Amino acid sequence: MEDSIYLAPDAVGRGIGGRLLDALLTECMAAGIREVIAVIVDAGGAASIALHRNRGFVDAGRLTAVGFKHGRWLDTVLLQRSLTPAR
Repeated sequence: MEDSIYLAPDAVGRGIGGRLLDALLTECMAAGIREVIAVIVDAGGAASIALHRNRGFVDAGRLTAVGFKHGRWLDTVLLQRSLTPAR
């Protein structure tokens, strides 16, 4: 499953994103989801990357120059979290 959390600019920095992600992960576990993937644009995505890493997501890779926005090519960072015990 891929997660997406978007906040209005005035909601940033108030812990709302963390509460939303925590609730989403809880619901995913209850639904039997095994893996959650985050695909984050590297440019300007430091807060999103930190949010996910703080909740156990680990680096799974990078896609180089896969998005074009505002006149430039952007990379995406892939993060992954397992919701089931390791085999």
